[in-house]
Amino acid sequence: MSYIPPRKDQVEDKERRFYVSAPSSIYLQLQQEAIHRGTDLWTLGGNVLRSWLEAGCPNFGPQAPLEEPSSPPPSSSPLAHKKGGAQ
Repeated sequence: MSYIPPRKDQVEDKERRFYVSAPSSIYLQLQQEAIHRGTDLWTLGGNVLRSWLEAGCPNFGPQAPLEEPSSPPPSSSPLAHKKGGAQ
């Protein structure tokens, strides 16, 4: 009979390798960048993914929608800054 094990307070966070898929040119660029940074492809890739997750998985690149400002930009008109507004 199987059962659901209880949750643990402390879980070991082991280093794990897993596969990702990318074009050969990206693989080569990542390898070269890892060499320039004095590390290996696996470690650099993992650190990039960790940083992306810690940043809240933001969208990057041209496919990312542009964010609309939450308020309009301030007016450059000197009248806009006077108390009582423009008349």
